[in-house]
Amino acid sequence: MSEIAVLCDDVAEAVSRAVKDLVGTSRGDRVVGMGADGTPSKLIDIAAEDAALEILASSGIDMKVVSEEKGILTYGERPEFTVVLDPLDGTFNATHNIPFFSVSIAIGNNDLSDIRYAKVFNLASGMDFTASIGEGAQCNGQEIQVSQVSGVQDFTVATYAYHDGWDVLKRVGRHIRRIRTLGSAALELCLVASGGLDAFVDTRNRLRIMDVAAGILIVKEAGGIVTDGQGRGLFGELNVTDRVNVVASNGTVHTELEKTIGL
Repeated sequence: MSEIAVLCDDVAEAVSRAVKDLVGTSRGDRVVGMGADGTPSKLIDIAAEDAALEILASSGIDMKVVSEEKGILTYGERPEFTVVLDPLDGTFNATHNIPFFSVSIAIGNNDLSDIRYAKVFNLASGMDFTASIGEGAQCNGQEIQVSQVSGVQDFTVATYAYHDGWDVLKRVGRHIRRIRTLGSAALELCLVASGGLDAFVDTRNRLRIMDVAAGILIVKEAGGIVTDGQGRGLFGELNVTDRVNVVASNGTVHTELEKTIGL
């Protein structure tokens, strides 16, 4: 696992260098193609992914990579694991100089249920969230835990408040204390893990596996619960095309929160 952790550190460092001069620029915001996930690719996205893939390809480790722009890649003949990579989660924030965007890396095998190492690195602030299965979660090397808020009425929840997120926003908003929309699902999950948020909700069926694979493990290892909004765990295959719903919370009243959402 230490070798994997170093590899993920190297990827995050390479991405940070690659996007540094593109953050907050119109050049970085320029659409240059269409990603494998079916969404437009900005120049800053491509720069981030190219830097990450260069590190992974040159590592000498046989692996499969599931990444946002290029899709599924295989290095070597006998992949030891699958890397689920979102080179830049929060592209809008990055191109508009909003300091909440990240690189997200998860190491697993077949689906979301068997992720065993995760890293989410805030490229703007340097906050570094990591987790190993069965070993807890950390931020910058210090152990983190979910909040202990025990009433939905006192919750601070991150959700999406535009387009097809309005219905859930209105239902949740009637029962909780605060709503935040921050623009990087990976980092919002990490804020649940570290107690800054009590829950993260996105039930638009638009989240990609790459957005959440790392954050899900980090929440769980910090003591939280993650479901699909209907009491079921997440078992999506590690691919580019599938979409998932995510309800992540500190676990104190998770079932009540799901009922509030009312899927």
